[in-house]
Amino acid sequence: MLKDFNFIPTKEIISIIDGVSSGLGDDTKQILQKENIDIRYSNSKKDLKWDLLHRNIRQNLVGSHIMAEFAKVPGWKILPLFDTVEGNLYLLMKEYRFNNILKTRKKRTKDHYMEELVKTFNMGIEDFQQISFVENDTLPVEVSKVISSILSDISLEKDLIKRFAVILFDDLNDELVSMRCCILDSNFNIVHQENWSQYIKHNDSIITEKVEPEESLPSMLSNLDLTEKAKRKIGQSEKNAEKKSADNDKKQSHNN
Repeated sequence: MLKDFNFIPTKEIISIIDGVSSGLGDDTKQILQKENIDIRYSNSKKDLKWDLLHRNIRQNLVGSHIMAEFAKVPGWKILPLFDTVEGNLYLLMKEYRFNNILKTRKKRTKDHYMEELVKTFNMGIEDFQQISFVENDTLPVEVSKVISSILSDISLEKDLIKRFAVILFDDLNDELVSMRCCILDSNFNIVHQENWSQYIKHNDSIITEKVEPEESLPSMLSNLDLTEKAKRKIGQSEKNAEKKSADNDKKQSHNN
């Protein structure tokens, strides 16, 4: 265990969790409803969640000693968090993505930026019991272009960062269900972690989902350019339904 590593204080942990919870749930639902987009058929839902939870975290951490600034990585925008008191850098990531990165690590020819951050700032942690931090921190570490770009985007010098940790979360049905913070050594083993799930508030959504009734869906067929074969099939089905209804009426009249 890293005895000298101090995790983010409880107040800021709750701010992060609240930001993620709202972004995953009510904030996303509210925007989709406002734009009259059925959440079941949304292509933007996934990316929208990240935009909103990032926004929420930044707003919730205003005035705290945790700095939250956007950085660009290939094909994506991330929101690294930097503890200006402890000097630790954090990155938010979903559990399944984290597991997939570690699972495919040996098969890939190029490191993921999370792996590069571990190699850059957590070298020597695996030798914690044998080698002092002073000795390990003097080991030369090559900083990749991606890491250099991240540090430039968030206006941080490499020497200001003490260690790197990843904040992992998982959700189910648009609700945050777990969150933990982990420190990995350069062999990508978790050497220190803290469970943050206890701070999650499992409240009912205040946004009522508007779902299009299934019985209204057939009316959409009239707006489609149907083939003649399809039209005949639909017409035949309608005739069969009408005949069945008429037969039932005759039967009922006879019984009476």
